[in-house]
Amino acid sequence: MNEQLRLLIELQKLDSIILSTRLKMDAIPATISSHEGPLKSAEAAYENVKQQHASLEKKKKDKERDIEDIKEKIKKLKQRTSEIKTNKEYQAQTKEIEKAEKELKSSEDEMLSIMDSIEGSSKVLEIEKGRITEEKAKIEVMKKELEKEVLEWDEEFKKLKKNRKGLTDKIDSGIYNEYMTIMKASRGIAVVEAKDEACQGCNMHIPPQLFVEIKTGDEIINCPQCRRILYYVKPEAME
Repeated sequence: MNEQLRLLIELQKLDSIILSTRLKMDAIPATISSHEGPLKSAEAAYENVKQQHASLEKKKKDKERDIEDIKEKIKKLKQRTSEIKTNKEYQAQTKEIEKAEKELKSSEDEMLSIMDSIEGSSKVLEIEKGRITEEKAKIEVMKKELEKEVLEWDEEFKKLKKNRKGLTDKIDSGIYNEYMTIMKASRGIAVVEAKDEACQGCNMHIPPQLFVEIKTGDEIINCPQCRRILYYVKPEAME
């Protein structure tokens, strides 16, 4: 096989690994983001319950003021009872006191309901806090694992780049420039196998005579359709 072609095949294998590694590293932010969904959901739920809780606390304070006002009203009504001189006035005063006491009872019942709701929302807040803590812990674990992988990938990347430099130093500059041009135009795949009279890069048929020439491996030949560099693997080489 042509030595330059052999080197290009090796370079393509190396570049495919480098590209794969780079893609993994580039995908890290998206990986982290995809795992942040449950955390954002927990935080949103917490904020929603927090707002409801704050609203209930306000209702409680408002209701406390209402109860105090009603109690004060009842107190004043009872104090005026001693000043009443006629039975008619007494009955009217009594009815007003009863009405105020019913209002007080209703407000106190509402207060109990509000307090029950506050207790319930407090429990939900604690649950959502726990979810947030749990999801944050998961993300931290994942980040540490990714950091470890990045360090491993980085070391591997350095070795691959060093090996690549060793290969490119042996490849003719003109051939290398053509390889890189095809790489950029063909999504990182510039050298592909020719098999069964077809380019494995674009799946287009290769003319029989050209396929014969590719099988010899004596020179660098491009696919007529996609311009990728073609090579042939003998059946015994695949066993």
